[in-house]
Amino acid sequence: MPLRLNPIESLLARLSLLPVPLFDTPLGPGIAKAVVTACEMGLFDTLSQRALPLNVLAGRLNCEPEGLKLLLNLLVSAGYLGEHKGYYRNTRAAQRWLTSTSPFTVAPYVLHSPDIVQIWEHMPEVVRTNRMAMRMPYDEKNETPEEQARLARHYAGLASLANMLGREIVLRVHVPRDARALLDVGGSHAAYSALFCQRYPRLHATIIDMQAGLAAGERTAKMMHMEQRMRFIEADIVEDDFTASLGEQFDVALYFHIAHLLRPEVNQMLLARVAHALKPGGVLVFVDQVTDQTGGSRLTALMVQFMALTMVTVGGTTYPFGTIKEWLEQAGLEQVRGHRLLTPGAVLITAIRPKK
Repeated sequence: MPLRLNPIESLLARLSLLPVPLFDTPLGPGIAKAVVTACEMGLFDTLSQRALPLNVLAGRLNCEPEGLKLLLNLLVSAGYLGEHKGYYRNTRAAQRWLTSTSPFTVAPYVLHSPDIVQIWEHMPEVVRTNRMAMRMPYDEKNETPEEQARLARHYAGLASLANMLGREIVLRVHVPRDARALLDVGGSHAAYSALFCQRYPRLHATIIDMQAGLAAGERTAKMMHMEQRMRFIEADIVEDDFTASLGEQFDVALYFHIAHLLRPEVNQMLLARVAHALKPGGVLVFVDQVTDQTGGSRLTALMVQFMALTMVTVGGTTYPFGTIKEWLEQAGLEQVRGHRLLTPGAVLITAIRPKK
């Protein structure tokens, strides 16, 4: 976590005897910047195999030793590095979450996080007006190298989160072993589809999204050696009736992290289309931030409220479970159930198309 307090410090903070706002500003953003800088430099990857002394690290990272030492000591205090007799090493958290060779890495999302912070620069305007203040990266023309790099960071970051969260989701969703067809609506990076295909060897995925997203998905398919089990269809899921030519052929459909980007009536329309594309007995899997499903977790509540404010900034919003359940039932689905995930911040909802 960005800030680690010992038991006495935690007690004093709860009693308001420590100036907690100073921990959030500027200490919290400062630690975040240090972690982003370390990822950009490749520091955690450099330490992924063994501990190294300052002079060796400085040489490999092309840094002045005393300047690098300032960053290293900050990361030690923040809990991302350990130090013993002048040798620096990754902590377990850094090794698991911030090294590129880890199957659980979220480093691409960390590298994407400054783009999210830019969204929050509009916070005063949004609070005063409750209106959209900017567009999402994929809604822009992305003609300059800087814009293209931002778009690449966006999809790489989302893919890393999907790879982490999706490992739990594929274990929680019951898909028949003989299932053969999966529809991933707005699936872009295709990381969720890849995880489902890994778990179910007969499954083939159809990913529908705009071209900017599909380029990221095609990279995922190649990296996961699943080119033969994934097909990509370019479409605007809001403007195009993408299910018209698909028919009722899918055993499972994914509607992941889409709802918060769209107005209620658009979600209702899209979910009806997706439900129609399912075979009788097929399962629709819905994942998103759900405002009233925090389960008493302060961390989940914080993440959901951050998402709510962020989405209003870019023209979206977040929804309660009752609203989502109503959409699914109006689409003709039944057995609508919410499932808490161990990973905070998102809720899994499943629904079934009735058998004829």
